[in-house]
This record gives sequence, structure tokens and C-alpha cells, in this order.
Amino acid sequence: MTVHASTIVELAEMRAFLNITDSTMTDKDTLIESLLDAYNDMIEDYLGVPCINSTYTAEKYDGDGTDTLFLKRYPIVSVTSLTLDAAVMAAADYLIYADKGFIRYDNGIFTKDYQNISITYVAGHGAARTNVSNVLKLALKTWVARVYKAEIVDFSQRFDESSLANIKSQMMPWDVKQMLEPYTCRRWGR
Repeated sequence: MTVHASTIVELAEMRAFLNITDSTMTDKDTLIESLLDAYNDMIEDYLGVPCINSTYTAEKYDGDGTDTLFLKRYPIVSVTSLTLDAAVMAAADYLIYADKGFIRYDNGIFTKDYQNISITYVAGHGAARTNVSNVLKLALKTWVARVYKAEIVDFSQRFDESSLANIKSQMMPWDVKQMLEPYTCRRWGR
């Protein structure tokens, strides 16, 4: 098994973080990979956007009569297409505020209507693992290490390693939340 392509920390990096230097000690590798994948997913759920860039196709939004469109996921990497009232908008007609997660119509408004805006865009924190912030990687490694060291050392002796659902504490540690906070997508209530 290897970690999923969308997981931001690879097994070798996690083994080094856990100070597992003996290359013959591979009996826990499958467990570590499972933890990396599971907690990476939890971090992405908390952030509201995948760590590695993803494309969102034809997301629908309601126009609200203002010049601002708040997207569900950011940071915005690029906009492939933006349609308002069935008309494709030229890229020159809007400004992208990537880190804030919104688009401003330069010389107009997003007409007030139901589901009259369609957008295809890319959002995330890096094109590949190597581009993702070290802070996000540290958050994942910290959480996995804490679970691995505190719970798993004797967990795998009592249960088989496929019983990850039985881990006692899946709550995100406070220090991990603090690391992730600047990267979370705020929900705009629109």
C-alpha cells in the first residue's frame, strides 16, 4: 500500500518524523499509511478545500445583485470559466481575490437570480505535495504522530490494524487546529 495521491505527507517523511530509522522495520508501514490518509482527509474536511489543488466544475451560485461572488473553496488558483445569465464572462471583466476566496465583477453586478452563475475553477494549497505549505504538512505529521504514539503502540496488539475506526480519540488536537486556522475556508453565509 502507498499513501493516496492527495495525501500531503509520504510514508518516508512520516517515518523520519516518527524517528523510525531502521529500514527493516516495515511492519507498521501499512498502519502509518492508513493514518496518513485518514487524518489527511479530516484535515481537508476541516479546511474546506483539498490541500492539493482540485478542479471544481460548473459550481452554481445565486446572483445577489452585488459585484462580488464568494466561492465555496479557496485559495483560488485559477478560473477556467465564469458564466452569468448564460453568457460567458471574459477574464478581463472580473478580478480574482485568490486568498480571500471571492471574485469581483469589474464594471457590473452579478444580477440577482437563482443559480444564474456557473463557475469552473481550481482551488487548493499546492499543485503537488512538494508545493503544499510545510505548516500543513507539520499539522498532519503532528496529529498522526500523536495518534500513532499514544494510541497505536498497543492498539495494534489488541486489534488488527484494519480496525482504525475503533481509535478512541479522533478529535483534532488544539495545536493542530492552531496550525490549520490560517488555511481554513471561511463560510460566507451566502
